[in-house]
Amino acid sequence: MNKYITSLAVLFLALFITLPVFAETLVLTHIGTMETKGVKYNQWWYEPQRVALKGTGSKGANIDITLDGKFNTIKSSIEEGKWSYDLGTLEAADHSIVIGSGEESYRFVLTIGSPPPADMKGGTKGGLPEAGTLIPLVMLTGLAGTLIYFGFKKSEA
Repeated sequence: MNKYITSLAVLFLALFITLPVFAETLVLTHIGTMETKGVKYNQWWYEPQRVALKGTGSKGANIDITLDGKFNTIKSSIEEGKWSYDLGTLEAADHSIVIGSGEESYRFVLTIGSPPPADMKGGTKGGLPEAGTLIPLVMLTGLAGTLIYFGFKKSEA
């Protein structure tokens, strides 16, 4: 029985250690001077009409940007993966924007020239959890420790 528990613990640890970290590579970091902090909302509001988008992606990757159906491709930097795209001066209205790279994409509406609704409350974060989340790590480590402890504990006869 102890061999089975030990084998299960070793298998669990091997899977836990080799699990991929879910961190996105395509991130929108700024809309103009407004920092987005990587949060993905379905709609953003921005007052000035002159807008530039900034973000990060895979190093040297093509970044596809579509503004109201007009498609353009830029490259992220080879050193850091940073990218920037100037949308120019936009009219006060809703604009459909899609940012994509490889299999990843982010679609949102950018409302220019009007403030967000007064009843708008803080939204929820979208996308994947931040890399290095602490609570699952602590829980899984405790479970692994318990399995290892009982797996190596000698049975008394």
